[in-house]
Amino acid sequence: MRYYYQKSFPEPRAQDKEEESMSEAVSKKGEKFHHPKGLWLSCIGMGASSYLKYAVSGIAIFYYTYSVAQGGLGLSDQDAGLIISIAGALGSLLPVLGSIITDRFLGLQKALIWALFFQGIAYLFFFLFTPNVPLVLVGVAINICSAAFMNNNLSAIVGLLYTKQDHSLKDAAYGIFYMAVNIGSFLGPIFGGMLTDHWMAVRDEAGNIVTYGYKYAYLMVSIGMFITFLIYLFLTPKWLGEVGKYPAAKTPEKSDGSPAKKEKLTDTDKKRILAMAIIFVFVTIYWTSYFQTSYTVNTMANEYVNLKIGSFDMPVVWLISFNGILCIILAPLFGNLWVKLSHMKKDPPVTMKMAVGMIITGLAFFIILAGYLSRGGGAVDSSVKMALWYMLVAYTILTIGELLVSPVGMALFSKLTPERFSSLAMSGWYLCYFFSGIASGALVAVTKVWGYEKILSVLGGALIVCGVLMFLVKPFLEKLIAMDKLGHEEEEIAASEA
Repeated sequence: MRYYYQKSFPEPRAQDKEEESMSEAVSKKGEKFHHPKGLWLSCIGMGASSYLKYAVSGIAIFYYTYSVAQGGLGLSDQDAGLIISIAGALGSLLPVLGSIITDRFLGLQKALIWALFFQGIAYLFFFLFTPNVPLVLVGVAINICSAAFMNNNLSAIVGLLYTKQDHSLKDAAYGIFYMAVNIGSFLGPIFGGMLTDHWMAVRDEAGNIVTYGYKYAYLMVSIGMFITFLIYLFLTPKWLGEVGKYPAAKTPEKSDGSPAKKEKLTDTDKKRILAMAIIFVFVTIYWTSYFQTSYTVNTMANEYVNLKIGSFDMPVVWLISFNGILCIILAPLFGNLWVKLSHMKKDPPVTMKMAVGMIITGLAFFIILAGYLSRGGGAVDSSVKMALWYMLVAYTILTIGELLVSPVGMALFSKLTPERFSSLAMSGWYLCYFFSGIASGALVAVTKVWGYEKILSVLGGALIVCGVLMFLVKPFLEKLIAMDKLGHEEEEIAASEA
């Protein structure tokens, strides 16, 4: 890897010229070339990362709590919930530190290549050392630290491929990027579930699973990370060139060799940061509830949902894949809808979209609750199953809500953040997962005490209340966001200095 980074920082910065030339090529010849190759490399990285993450995220709770004989670690629900909450929280907090280190010392390219390599090492620990809990936790720690340089930096590179004026191209690029995430989230649980419940599972004479192939799913993830590492190692110099090659914190110089003056935050910038902080709170509550689909809802479905399709036992993690394929189908439809509404000047404000998304997601949890109660007042007998269609309808509605919150919010943060803080902007968006991870892990631990009926009611109710509150503060937020001033920041800076 040193081969690609042995060159010292150039004077003047070649990065600026390269990024400008690539962006101009996209802007001037967008109809012919559409997007630079760097976008596709970012999509490969994000798609692979998403695929491998979702291949094991759905089985994590079972891997931690199932007995050693069943292929797990044999931990209690409380210990498993603690590990999940800490890992989720740190995995969302550390990207902020990762962005600072990347901007100051590494550069995006080097950070991503090293992150992929250590991700492969981390998951290899799961395969090699199961059921040795201390060594598996070493793998968890390596995974958390290396992940701090992944998603946030991949998102930042997408933004660097375009100029600040390329609003439509950048929107389209982030839409493609989000599609890559969901392609991975669709395929990951399918292959992960087949590995754990079919291909590598050990069955008794009656056909019942005795030992699940959990560690083999982690082996698949490790191999996938190493393959992605090799792809980035060889394609990064060709497909990204100078973009993200050097630390962004290196101060550009003027033509006379003197340091360039750092721009101050304008009043509009400060108001937008306040708006993002308020939206951050709403999104944190949203993800706290949403994350329960991988934990509480996943566990409930495994116990109480009839997963038989004919003679085939569907792995419960395929429900996550269903969410992924719905995102793949619906995301471009929503994208086209926003474009058409924009041309008609009827595109609703971002805050309205997010408010509706939260309310819709809340309704999805109440549909799951209705299915659970259809078994007979919430009976605890796991032999009494709820129909699968409840889950399919709920996940369809949940996906619609997700598309009104997640990609819309990510694009908003990217647009509103001052350009020199673009790397930290994505970390700020992912930081909400830190607080969501803590709260979500706590909910996993109390589910056994509350029961599924109460937890589903709380999740659905909280989301609906948040959506209504966002409707109420929408005028205030839209005033802070000031979408009509986007692209005119330079004029405001010049006026303030006059």
